[in-house]
Amino acid sequence: MKRRLFYIFLVILTCSFSAFGNQKDTLITFSSETEAIQKINELIELSESNRNRNPEKSVVYGLYAIKISKEIENYELQCLAEFLTGFACYIQNDFENALIHLDNSLELSRLYKNSEREALSLNRIGNTYQLMGEFGKALNFYEEAMTINRDLQNDQEIARTLTNLGSVYRLYGNYELAINQHLEALSIYEGLQNNEGIAWSALNIARLFKMMKNYQKSINYVNQSLNIYQKIEEEQEISTGVTLCYKELGSIYYEMGDLDYAVEYSERVLARNKSTENKLGIANSLSTLGMIYFDAGNYKKSEGFLIQAKELKDSLNDNTEISSILRYLGKIYLIEGKTIKAREYLNNSLDFAQNQNLKEDIKETYLALSELYKSRNNPYKAFYYYRQFTNLKDSLNNQKINELELQYEFDKEQRRIKFEQQQKEAEQKAKLQKQKIFTWVFVSGFLFMIVLAYVIFKSYQRKKKTNIILTKQHNQIAHQNTIITDSIEYARRIQSALFPQEKFLKRVLAEYFIYMKPKNIVSGDFYWVSEKDDKIIIAVSDCTGHGVPGAFMSMLGIAFLNEIVNKSKTVQANSVLDQLRKDIIDSLHQEYGVKGSKDGMDMALCIIDRKTLKMQYAGAYNSVFVVREKEVHEIKADKMPIGIHAVKVDKGFANQEFELRKQDMLYLFSDGYVDQFGGEKGLKFKQKSFKDLLINISDKSMDNQKTEIEKTMKKWQGEHSQLDDMMIMGVRI
Repeated sequence: MKRRLFYIFLVILTCSFSAFGNQKDTLITFSSETEAIQKINELIELSESNRNRNPEKSVVYGLYAIKISKEIENYELQCLAEFLTGFACYIQNDFENALIHLDNSLELSRLYKNSEREALSLNRIGNTYQLMGEFGKALNFYEEAMTINRDLQNDQEIARTLTNLGSVYRLYGNYELAINQHLEALSIYEGLQNNEGIAWSALNIARLFKMMKNYQKSINYVNQSLNIYQKIEEEQEISTGVTLCYKELGSIYYEMGDLDYAVEYSERVLARNKSTENKLGIANSLSTLGMIYFDAGNYKKSEGFLIQAKELKDSLNDNTEISSILRYLGKIYLIEGKTIKAREYLNNSLDFAQNQNLKEDIKETYLALSELYKSRNNPYKAFYYYRQFTNLKDSLNNQKINELELQYEFDKEQRRIKFEQQQKEAEQKAKLQKQKIFTWVFVSGFLFMIVLAYVIFKSYQRKKKTNIILTKQHNQIAHQNTIITDSIEYARRIQSALFPQEKFLKRVLAEYFIYMKPKNIVSGDFYWVSEKDDKIIIAVSDCTGHGVPGAFMSMLGIAFLNEIVNKSKTVQANSVLDQLRKDIIDSLHQEYGVKGSKDGMDMALCIIDRKTLKMQYAGAYNSVFVVREKEVHEIKADKMPIGIHAVKVDKGFANQEFELRKQDMLYLFSDGYVDQFGGEKGLKFKQKSFKDLLINISDKSMDNQKTEIEKTMKKWQGEHSQLDDMMIMGVRI
């Protein structure tokens, strides 16, 4: 009856949508493609807002959004609409249609390289298979989703996938792995201040403590989860979380032997599921009540609930808990003396449990079969199944859960105390250090600008005189240019003094070369080398602009790099770039969306461990190349600058590791060389030509490599003017 009403509602709603026009083609129905897209977005919003409150409506809106998206060939919107429709079908336990739409969403997301939507689809497909009892398939989809989310560094989705993985590992009896997944998820959710995620993680951890019979700890975690879900139910009218908590409390009291409380909570869950017409939930509640009444010794009532649960689950194609239901029915028939029927149900229970790798169910069915064969005077089989039971019971020793949970709480408290102490100590030190850096930088910059302004002023004065004395004009102009050039040459000497000196470089790097060709005497490109403990730190940077502005930025970058490395107890490549970006933004008073706030720098930074030759790398647009045996290994940079980006970027730089070998050639560079125009057709030199050049020269001496780089560029550039500063640094490991 309910399904008939749903289809009547679908027809009425479709007719109401048809009021926009009677044409078959959607583009004719809507005045423009823009109007059609607007309608799709409205339908998507309606589908999403109705998903939990009225999933049937959600499906209708989603299907109509899919229809319009297909007709205007907007596959990005179709991908989203397919996902939301599949999600709504999943909420209704319509797993067949859920998988159809979620598979469509997955295919479209892969076709159009939408990694975030691909991971969401994989996770939801895994959820669907898990509810269908196909745990192996669910695990495969969750692991695929995790790989993508780790690559995207999406903490929210990483935590969600960890929770899904933990739930499957729990069903498989791998409790140590399960608790690790849930504790990591809980830690991430706490960092994100995501209350719903915290509640879900706490509920999963409660289930694990229940399985190890630590009931008080389990109840504590359920109550933590319940407090959050009750607020969600009040504010958003979403009741699922509270229902799950009541279900878990009923299960805990059942295992504790408090059958009155177990029945009270289970009947409360059954009533809530009936009010929301959640058939899957109703089946699970009937199953739970059947097991409780079995333990209470009321076998007739138990059998009635279990048979109802089995029939309803069969109608829904729901295989979850089937193994348990069959086992309990088998035990009832054994008590009633119906041993042939008991053996049939217990063997079916074992088959279900083994097919789904449900170790707890396998263990309990072994025990029931042992009791069956004992009653039939078959001691050999009775002993066989009892031995299987004890072996599996020993393997499921889960005391590690307590240790891991306690270690998590201890580490969390220690991190909090340490952080507070370090924060207090660092605040004052940071203020003083910042003042020193800003004073040094701005005094230097101020003096630099005064000198430059003085030169320009004097040049202007002399130019006025040459206008009066026309006969001396040529000589005066030449003299002015000489003064300006000399001043900039002086600025170049100041900049060069800030670079690492040759004596230091020979001691630290041994074999190296530096090819540096500024566009305008002073350079916006710079290199920087330092050492700390047993580590060598190398950076090559390309500052915004070139000439005097770029040189000024390079001075700022060098000063901050020295400060960051000197005050750090340990250095990590991505942490250095993260702090440098923060310092640049703060010192230049940059703000997102403010014109003129885009100054900054691109950089490649490597940290090499002298003992292990393990290299850390972090990059802002600038990659690095390692040439080994005539093969280039490119380590790619993050596509964001050190400074304000075009759009706001909240994530930090990635820390990548690479195992170096002796005789490897490491190359750090700016983009000036590969972007230079030249050749017969006046095109850019490009990265492929650059890689080929490095492969050809990598086995030569440092001086010869530098010479080849200079000769190649001179030949390529020809009569074309230099566009940008050029910087290449090569180091032999």
